[in-house]
Parts: sequence; C-alpha cells; structure tokens
Amino acid sequence: MQPTLSQKPIESRVFTVGIIGATTNALAAFNRIFSVTHHRTRSYRAVAVPVSDEPIRSVDIYVLCVSNPNVIAQWRGHFTHKSLHQPLIRLAKANAQSLTQEYIIPVPLNPSKFLKTLDDYTIKELNFFPEFEIGLDDSRVSGQTLAGIRLLKNGVNKLKLKGLNKALVIDDSLPVRKQIEIEFSLLDVDTDLAATGEEGIEKLKAQRYDVIFLDVVMPGMDGYTACKRIRLLPRYKSVPIVLLTSKSSSFDRLKGALAGCDTYLVKPINHNDFEDVLKQHFKPEGN
Repeated sequence: MQPTLSQKPIESRVFTVGIIGATTNALAAFNRIFSVTHHRTRSYRAVAVPVSDEPIRSVDIYVLCVSNPNVIAQWRGHFTHKSLHQPLIRLAKANAQSLTQEYIIPVPLNPSKFLKTLDDYTIKELNFFPEFEIGLDDSRVSGQTLAGIRLLKNGVNKLKLKGLNKALVIDDSLPVRKQIEIEFSLLDVDTDLAATGEEGIEKLKAQRYDVIFLDVVMPGMDGYTACKRIRLLPRYKSVPIVLLTSKSSSFDRLKGALAGCDTYLVKPINHNDFEDVLKQHFKPEGN
C-alpha cells in the first residue's frame, strides 16, 4: 500500500505577479487592483521586475507592462531569450499581435477582466484548481468551477495518462460519484458509477476497468470487504484500487492495506491531489 496522501481542502494561496517594467505608481495601481482578492482562496500580489533581470523563481506569473515606451525594445533584446516556464501576459492595445507565446490584455486596463484572466491563467497554466473539492459538505458545482473545468478540458497542456482509459467509482454519495466522474472526464477517461459494493462488483465482473475508486463507509458491504472480494477476481489482482474515506487513522490505513488497496485518500480530495494519486500508477503521455 502506497503512502497515504495528506488530504485537506487547499488553503488560501497567494500568487506573485511580476510586473516587468512597471513604474512605482503602476506597481501601486496593480496592488490596489489585487487588494480585492485578499479574502479569496486565490489572491495576488504585485512585485516589480526590471526588464534586464533574469526570471525570478518566486514569481508565478509575468506581466509585461507597456506603459514604459522602452520596455518592448528591451524585452525583445533580453527577456525573450530567457527561460520562462509559462506564457507571458502582456498589456497592449486591443489590436496588438502576440510576439511570442503570451496572453494579451487590452489597455486601458479593465480590472475585472484582468483578474478574470489571472484566474483563468492559474487554472490553465499553473494547474491550480481550488474551487472543486471532492467530498465537501457543500457538493454543489459552482459556475466558476464549471468554467475552470472547461478551461482544463480544452487546455493545451491537458494531462493524458498511459493505460488509463476506463474507471469505476463505487460510492454511496451521488455528489461524490458525479464529482469524480467530472475529474475523470478532464482526462478523457470513460467512467462508470456504482452506489454500493455489490453493484460495483457486478460491474467489475462484466467488464475490465483500469482503476477503481472505492468508498469505505457504505450501506451493506463496506469498502474493506468490497476490496477483498475485488482482489479475488482474476482480472483485478493488480488493478489499482483507491480507497476513499473521511477517516485517516493508522488503523484504517492498515485495514486498507490488508484488504488489498493500493492508495488511501481522505476526503475532501482536491483536483491536484486527485491527479497526483493517478500519476502514482499511470505515467503521463510523453514521459
């Protein structure tokens, strides 16, 4: 049994936005815009980045501020040759053409649209997706969450895992089943759902699955018993089984290991941790 992931809702994260070529007044203006995000799970702070500087490891997002007339020329000659791990955001006139791989924000700046672009950027480029937590008491999927799901679904850097084509989710909670189904849909993985251990085992007998997500506390057959019975099926002796539970004691982990599960996740489970547990068993395509 692999080490249990420490699961809890993602705490508030502050993203550092490096403003390339900003004056002192411009930097203060950016921080005034970012001040409205300080109460959110995802917030921003602006720091100045001289045009001639090397990329800074602590900066999450780079914004090229074109209010300085010399910035474009200096940036063309220096910064484009430096290694940036993510695309740049550039403030420019609406009809400006992209110079490299970058996002263009029209000026004069609309603060709401600018923040929306940063939010989209953190989802699509930085894979930060805190709004969607599997197993939270509030299981509704918000409009913001669905927008994030669409971004991930259509993102150019979408994760694909070798050998993962079909999954089975066994959980008595309908919201949890649907939430995990959405997560698998982002990976283009076909997903079947079962509300009980008995129903899940019947599905397993009928067809082949590449991974099984299995709730522990269910009416009738619990997850530990279901896991033992699944391991008795010849085709499922080595297929990854991920136990889902709200418990996290060492005794529960031992019971899961003895039952034959591979990984033990404690709900609520966020998007990034969901992908991490799958990458323990399936390699990303291209690696």
